[in-house]
Amino acid sequence: MLKDEACIFCQIVDKKIQSQILFENDTILAFLDIFPISNGHTIVIPKNHYNNLEDIPVDELTDVFKIVKKISSKIYEKLKIDGYNILQNNFKAAGQVINHFHVHIIPRRREDGKFQLLIPREQSKEEELNKTLKTIIE
Repeated sequence: MLKDEACIFCQIVDKKIQSQILFENDTILAFLDIFPISNGHTIVIPKNHYNNLEDIPVDELTDVFKIVKKISSKIYEKLKIDGYNILQNNFKAAGQVINHFHVHIIPRRREDGKFQLLIPREQSKEEELNKTLKTIIE
């Protein structure tokens, strides 16, 4: 198994740090976040250490998201919430604090005021979209 001894999530996998585990199998671990945005905020990780989305193999990524779906449905049903966010950050600029690939499941209630993505009201110009497209695909 790939590990980073300094990684807090690897320490949770190795049971060196206690956590409230919602799900565990041979390759995936899901536990309650100790700094929750809302009640039931859950972290889902591969047991193997990968820094971010770019590092995790597709088969393990698929396994993680199968569990994200399963746990999200259970949280929605059992906590009787209005919805939930699935959040996955990569690199510091995007808010990644722990360099171990992980997915947040954040239970939400209408008008909870926790956070909101602000969608721009001004539509992008076609020439800007084409320039960006060209940059990405070349």
